[in-house]
Amino acid sequence: MKTFRLLLSLLLLLSVQLASAAAPGVPPTLKIGTTAAYQPLTFKADNKLQGMEIDLGKAVGETLKIRTRFVVLPREELIPALESGKIDVIMSGMSVTDQRAAQVLFTNPYMKIGQMALIRTDDLLRWSRPEALFTPGARVGVTANTTGAAFAKSKLPDAVITRFDNTDAGVDALEAGKIDIFIHDAPTIWRLTANMATQKADLMGLYRPLTDEHLAWAVKKQNTGLANALNGALEILKQNGTLNLIMGRWIPVQVKINPR
Repeated sequence: MKTFRLLLSLLLLLSVQLASAAAPGVPPTLKIGTTAAYQPLTFKADNKLQGMEIDLGKAVGETLKIRTRFVVLPREELIPALESGKIDVIMSGMSVTDQRAAQVLFTNPYMKIGQMALIRTDDLLRWSRPEALFTPGARVGVTANTTGAAFAKSKLPDAVITRFDNTDAGVDALEAGKIDIFIHDAPTIWRLTANMATQKADLMGLYRPLTDEHLAWAVKKQNTGLANALNGALEILKQNGTLNLIMGRWIPVQVKINPR
């Protein structure tokens, strides 16, 4: 079995290298757009880019035998930069949506995530059961104009929903006992609970996705050559264990990888 897997990885690597060398749209230097503001996926610390997407981008470059260069942009500028050619690919914790799919060409997803619940550690017994979230009168906090807010409005009709302008305000309200549950995307919950000793020791995440969302990379709509090369590189990173190693470094909780 090990021999078969090794042979498969070698064949995949050979096919990806041939594809990256021959396919149109695969540049000698891959310009990777990222926000550097989405810990633990992409962020700056000590004036250095860090995070899971940064490590994945470097691993993809090594697999394809091409150089990589990260371009830091505000989130709202990523897709326009892709369309204009300022960047070749977006690697910035971007979830796949129908609206975005109309603008960009997504690669195969590399991770399944969703909205998750953050609670006070002392309230674990009260809120840990999956059905507890739907308790009438539950005080649920969300960040306004997010998929978490949309989930709460659609799926929690009996909850008392409070909308906050930003994540920090919601987390502060949870710590102060003004709400019972704070709902936000998985990367935010991972960040808040990654290091209990130095960040939010009184809070904990319930790592059951409440929504079905996938993270993927995005290339220009017509750039199927680059998308195919990235898909091949991703498959190699899955097969040789690199993807799991990188995810394990940045995300200290169990997540489900898309099994393509």
